[in-house]
Amino acid sequence: MAQPKGGRPHIIYIMCDDMGYGDLSCYGQQHFRTPNIDRLALQGMRMTSAYAGSPVSAPSRACFMTGQHSGHTHVRGNKEYWSGRVQYGQNTDYAVVGQEPYDPSVPILPEILKAAGYHTGMFGKWAGGYEGSVSTPDKRGVDEFYGYICQFQAHLYFPNFLNRYSTALGDTCVVREVLEQNIQHAMYGPDYNNRQQYSSDLIHQRALAWLREQKKDEPFFGIFTYTLPHAELRQPNDSLLQSFRGKLLPEREYRGDNPSRYNPTPEAHAQFAAMITRLDAQVGEIMQVLEEQGLADNTVLIFTSDNGPHEEGGADPEYFNHDGKFRGLKRSTHEGGIRIPFIVRWPGRVKAGTESDFPFAFYDLLPTFCDIAGIKFNSKFKINNEQVTTRQQRNNYQLSTDGLSILPTLTGKGRQRKHDHLYWEFHETDMLGVRQGDWKLVVHKGKSSLYNLREDPHEDHDLTQEHPALLRKLIKKIYQDHTDNPLFPITLPEL
Repeated sequence: MAQPKGGRPHIIYIMCDDMGYGDLSCYGQQHFRTPNIDRLALQGMRMTSAYAGSPVSAPSRACFMTGQHSGHTHVRGNKEYWSGRVQYGQNTDYAVVGQEPYDPSVPILPEILKAAGYHTGMFGKWAGGYEGSVSTPDKRGVDEFYGYICQFQAHLYFPNFLNRYSTALGDTCVVREVLEQNIQHAMYGPDYNNRQQYSSDLIHQRALAWLREQKKDEPFFGIFTYTLPHAELRQPNDSLLQSFRGKLLPEREYRGDNPSRYNPTPEAHAQFAAMITRLDAQVGEIMQVLEEQGLADNTVLIFTSDNGPHEEGGADPEYFNHDGKFRGLKRSTHEGGIRIPFIVRWPGRVKAGTESDFPFAFYDLLPTFCDIAGIKFNSKFKINNEQVTTRQQRNNYQLSTDGLSILPTLTGKGRQRKHDHLYWEFHETDMLGVRQGDWKLVVHKGKSSLYNLREDPHEDHDLTQEHPALLRKLIKKIYQDHTDNPLFPITLPEL
């Protein structure tokens, strides 16, 4: 791809947490407005058939990072590591936390772009390896990190600590930055209300500070994996929350879940609406900084979510998505669990005010970003400070990449290659999914259901009896795509 005037494009990828397809006003939300994200959509392209890599957080992010689908990549679930004990004030927390590490032999996006000369920053959730593992941001191509290594820790919006990796501060590995005001108060119960260090704001301010340090002529790649609007439904008691108080009736009380670190709230509806409104304001501030720094015209800015909406921590997806366009929630391979909002702005390259129903999934983003950055797949990548240079290693990497670049769809230039089908699996709910054209196969505990998405987007009418040959054809796709992983076992349907 010919590079645009001003040098190689910068990329900012904003991925929020557990936002459903209908949770933005530009995707049909009626209970509140998201003016900044709506403006982003008017300035770029709104995708209507975008899919997460998985119906839950860690594996979905793994598909994004590796360019591999969930039947092929190593991390396919939220396998978590908690060990040891450490004291923060009056609070006992884990000494080591995090998720199953990414396979260190498979390059991930920040490594690839850093090797190509991009400055890399990540702010929010990592979820690609536990503390001290072979896969933490400092070992995987991230120059600057601030947020949560462990997604379980991210259940608390007023946590005991956040994780940091900053060479500017002399860090040689990921460290914990203790939130001193928070630890003076309890992690759960009434005293939790006295905590003031709100992680979402802290992470966002670090991301903005990093963004302000970037230069026009030096390409950068920002991964902003913000935690809003994931449970718990808590935030500062400021004017934003107060603006929704008593407005979204009937209000919903949530009594809390201490083991899951979800504190109670008497106003779950107001909290949820205010959290997405807060996220919308943060997106607006990112857009403003890009303009102020003269970076907007040469920056690909993307907004999306990691999977479908949740019902944890008091969330009420039925209330906020009352049109019921899609069936299923987070953890389901029905459309509601994996169909996500996806907006791309790139001035001069992506036509403003456009829409696309081209089906793609998170594993298509690695080749897309490489295409945008002008990176060839047979380039030399740094993995754990070692050059991958041999022909065999490069070919192995190419063979393990399941994605296709969607740059032709975004820009309207060139021929868009298409997948034969899209694929998902998730072992915790024992579900698989295959989409081929308008047809969708959903498998739950080995039992298959077949739907026509054009005629039945809510997946209400099982057509397995009417189309046995098509059913067999799509089941064969599962056997083609699935590779066994003993950490994440799943029930395959009978052929």
